[in-house]
Amino acid sequence: MRKQLFSFASSLFLLFLPVLVYGNSFVGYVTVSEARNLPNNSWVILTGNIVNVLPGGKYYTFRDATGEIVAEIERKVWRGSSYGPSDRVEIHGYVEVSRGQISFEAKAIAGTGTVTPVPGQVVTITQPITIIEARRLANNSWVVLTGNIVNEISRGKYFTFRDATGDIVIEIEQKVWRGLSVGVSDVVEIHGYVEISGGQVGIEVKAIRML
Repeated sequence: MRKQLFSFASSLFLLFLPVLVYGNSFVGYVTVSEARNLPNNSWVILTGNIVNVLPGGKYYTFRDATGEIVAEIERKVWRGSSYGPSDRVEIHGYVEVSRGQISFEAKAIAGTGTVTPVPGQVVTITQPITIIEARRLANNSWVVLTGNIVNEISRGKYFTFRDATGDIVIEIEQKVWRGLSVGVSDVVEIHGYVEISGGQVGIEVKAIRML
C-alpha cells in the first residue's frame, strides 16, 4: 500500500513513503538467543565472536554468551578486515528463516572500536557520519547517516536524503522499509553501502529506523 506525495501550496510537500508490513522491524542490538525468536527479515546487530568457517567459504559460526547461529558473510562484507576467533566483533544484518532453519545474513562486520572515516578508503563505519564525509569514501564502504528523506525521485525506489551538509540519492528496496512509515519532518537513521557509478555517489540502504 502506498500513500502518495501530497502538495500543500506550491512549494511545501508532505511525503509518506511506501509501507509494506512484513511483521518484522529494525530491532537493533540483540543476543543470538533473541535473534532466533524474531521474524524473517528483522534487522539486528549481534556482538560476539566468529569462531569458525563452515563448508562453502561464506558461512561461519557466530557465538555469543547465549548460543550460536550460522552467519552468511559474503566476501565484500569483510571490506579488507580480518578477525580471529578471539576478536570481539559486531555483525549487522538480518535474520533469515527458511524451511524452519534460522540463520543470519551479515551486511557489515566491524570490531567493537570506533572507526574514523578515511577519504578514498573502503571502511565499515557503524556510527553516524555526515553526507559530506560519506561522499569522500570508497565504493562499497558501509556507513550510517542521520537526516530526512525529503522527496521521492522515482516511484518506490530512489529518494533524496538530506542532512546539514547536503543531499544524496539513496536507494531503498521495498523489503527494507520493514513496515516503517516516514514523513519529511521525521529524522531517520539509514544504514547501507556507498555506491559510486559514473562519478555519481549514492547510498544503497539496507536498514532504516526512526529516531
